Amino acid sequence: MEKPNDREMDLLTEEQWAIMLSRLPPIPIQLTKRPKISGTESLLEDLIIAFKLVCKKWKSLVESPFCRDLYLSMYQNSYCSSWSFMCRGCETETMAHYGSDNWCLTRSLGSYISSFLAEKFENREGRVVAYTDVGLILIYVVTNQSFYVANPVSRQCVEILPHNHVMERFWILGIVTRTEDEVVLGYKVVLLEKKKNFTSFLIYSSETGSWSLETVSFPFTFIAQEFNNPISLNGKLHWLAHNPEYKDFLVSFDFYPSGDKGSDRCRVTPFPDLDKTTKFTRACTTCQGFLMYINIVSVAEVDKLCVWRLKSEGWQLVSEISTDIVTAGFDYIPLGMNPFDDKLVYFWRGNMEGQDLLSINLHIEEFMVHEELERSSDGRVLSSVGGPREIDYIKESYYSSFVLPRWLHPFPN
Repeated sequence: MEKPNDREMDLLTEEQWAIMLSRLPPIPIQLTKRPKISGTESLLEDLIIAFKLVCKKWKSLVESPFCRDLYLSMYQNSYCSSWSFMCRGCETETMAHYGSDNWCLTRSLGSYISSFLAEKFENREGRVVAYTDVGLILIYVVTNQSFYVANPVSRQCVEILPHNHVMERFWILGIVTRTEDEVVLGYKVVLLEKKKNFTSFLIYSSETGSWSLETVSFPFTFIAQEFNNPISLNGKLHWLAHNPEYKDFLVSFDFYPSGDKGSDRCRVTPFPDLDKTTKFTRACTTCQGFLMYINIVSVAEVDKLCVWRLKSEGWQLVSEISTDIVTAGFDYIPLGMNPFDDKLVYFWRGNMEGQDLLSINLHIEEFMVHEELERSSDGRVLSSVGGPREIDYIKESYYSSFVLPRWLHPFPN
C-alpha cells in the first residue's frame, strides 16, 4: 500500500479518518504482523493490510480512544466475539465458537494458540497455564522459568523474566487484568506459596515491570485449597478451598483493590448447595462479567439443573429447570456458560465410540445436541473436541473459557 503523505492526510480531519478506519474490518486494522499459518484462509485474511504500518498518524488514530469508542458503538449490537472452552492441563480445545463475528476469524482460538506456540517456542517448551476473558494467555517455559503474556491472534507477546526466588516453591495461580472500556491497562502475574500460618503472593506487575513479594494472613482456616483452575475476572482471582468441616468454599482475592477496599481484598463464599446432593465436582464459569456456578441438585427427589450468579451479597439463583428435558438421560459433564449469553449452558459426553455436545437454553427449557462441526445459517461455527484420544483426560479435567475482546488494542509491555 502506498503511504499517504502529510498533505494528503491533512485533507481530512482526525475524526473523519477515524470514522473511515472504524468502518473497515478490525483484523486488518489491528494486526501489525501477519501470522504464519498453514492451510487456506479466507480472502479477507489473504488480503490483510497492516494499517498501523502505513504511517505514524494512522497508527495513532487506530490506537486512539476516539476510534475505539466509535468502533464499539457501531458494533454494539453484534452477536459476540470468538471464544472457546479450553481443557486445563492438556491444552485441548473442548469447544470453539467462531465465524461471522467482528473479527471474521475462520479458525478457532485454539488453532491460533497452537500455531502461536509452535512458532514462538522450540520443541513445544511453552505451555499455557492461564486463560482470560480479554484475549490474553499466560505461558510458562519450564526450562528457563520465564513467563510470557500473549495475545495469540494479534501475536503480541511480552516476556517476563523469572524472579530470583526459588520458583519451584510457588504455585502458578494465574493472571489478573485491569481494564477500562474493554482495553487492558495493566496486568499482574500471580504465584502463590502456601505455608501453615500464612500465604505469600509473588506478583509481577506490568505497571512497575518488576516482581514483588506480598504476605497475607487469611481470616479463616482451610484444610486444603485447589489451584487447578483459578478464574481471572475483573481484577480478581477465584479458586476453590475446603474448610475444616470439608465443605467447599470459593476464595476470591482482589489484586486491584480500590482505595477504600484495601483491607477487604479477600472474600470467602460458601457454595449455595452445601446441604444438597449434587452431581458434579464443584467448579465455576464466567458469563457477561459475572462468576457463575452450575450443578445438578436433587430437590425433593427431582434433579434440577441450577445456575447461580455471584453477587456482592452472595450467590443468587438465576435458573432452576428439570433435567427431564434431556430425554436420553443426563450423563454429560458441564463445560460452562456462553460468555456472552446467559441463556445458554454447554455440556459434553464421550467415549471411544463417539461424543456429543449438548446446549441447553435455560429460558425456554430446550436442549440441542450438536454435531462435531456445526455451521449456523449466518456462518458461525460451533465445534467440539476432535478426537477420542483425549476423552478420558477431559472427563476428569477443569475447563476455562478463553474470550477474544471486541477490540484488539495493544496491551502494556
